[in-house]
Amino acid sequence: MAKRDEAALKLLRWELQGYGKIVMEAMLRHPDKNLAEAVDLIEQEVPDLSPSDPPSEMPAPVAARPRASSELDALGQEFQTFRHLLHPKEAKEVEATLRELARSQDREAMVALRRRLRALSLQAAFWSELAAGHKESNALALVILKKGREVLAKAGETAYLDQPEVAEMIRRESGRRAKGTYVMHLPVGRLVVMTGEEASIAALFRRAPGKDVVQVLVKTVEAIEENRAAATKTFGNDKLAGKYAEALLKLLQKTSL
Repeated sequence: MAKRDEAALKLLRWELQGYGKIVMEAMLRHPDKNLAEAVDLIEQEVPDLSPSDPPSEMPAPVAARPRASSELDALGQEFQTFRHLLHPKEAKEVEATLRELARSQDREAMVALRRRLRALSLQAAFWSELAAGHKESNALALVILKKGREVLAKAGETAYLDQPEVAEMIRRESGRRAKGTYVMHLPVGRLVVMTGEEASIAALFRRAPGKDVVQVLVKTVEAIEENRAAATKTFGNDKLAGKYAEALLKLLQKTSL
């Protein structure tokens, strides 16, 4: 995990320095390598990406300054969209920062938080683009729903999951099952249903997903149920709920390559 995290940070740093196109071309030359191995090869092929002196921090982009409260709301929404990319401890730190900013309205602190969230956005975008490069994605679609009840959010090719008989089967299965992960064999692939105490996620895959993918679903359901206030706010906003589902699907697509 440490090597992968270090590799992801290097990719984000190169993106901020304007090397995104060069790095992406290099990544596509090594489709059989994992993230850490590919980054090591890129550093060998493009020495300029690894200067002897550590790069100075990129300045924040100059932008029009909205009202502090509106800007803080936007930061809060962006955090909810990408919080699944953070470890629980890091997510709690960002939550504490948002609460402090609501009190202090500190501009410099807002800029720092915006920079941190932008890095998460770049990370999600990079993984999505890499997953869409030359490999057929295993993860096709997903729906997030209250256990046995209505759909809260969905993403991907959901036409099959939206069929009345399939949608009813998902509601029935997620509602009557005990907490856990269940796999159903369907004509179009495998449907993995992860159920918690109050929330469920049903994800459709071309073929059986690995343990890493199942773990992502488990952790996501846990995160939703552990942060109920944030979940209520996220899934109470159709646009924000859609972004959350899309970000989760992209993470599944990356993990299930």
